[in-house]
Amino acid sequence: MGLAAHSDTCFITFVMQNLVPGVQLLRRGPDRWVTVPALPGAFVIFVGDLFHVLTNGRFHNVLRRAVVNSDQQRISEPYGVGPPGDMKVAPLASAVLPGTKAAFRAVTWPEYMAVMKKMVGTNKLALDMLQVAGEKRGPQN
Repeated sequence: MGLAAHSDTCFITFVMQNLVPGVQLLRRGPDRWVTVPALPGAFVIFVGDLFHVLTNGRFHNVLRRAVVNSDQQRISEPYGVGPPGDMKVAPLASAVLPGTKAAFRAVTWPEYMAVMKKMVGTNKLALDMLQVAGEKRGPQN
């Protein structure tokens, strides 16, 4: 079973996989899907949307997917790390460069999940819905 392209809502996701590759990430400029090597004993670590917000876009969230291997069984186990549900996540003061403003509004993880749910089936990204008017996120990945 594969997994459609998505970014993770949390801060960071750790993925442990068997030795059958299948995790891919989108590399920008030019856009292309790149397979992450499946190395013995290694974790794949993805930056999630809330870490992107926390760092004011300095560390970009990762668009990833999982593809099916028709010859071998692929197994992976993700573990996402996020904030407590009542904690507001906003750009850290140290992540906002002098002369600029925070690019994102504060949000809790449950509030962000609700925004993501509303964006399903649209061409809009949930992270874009957190942008402060007039501020840009910058290039992706």
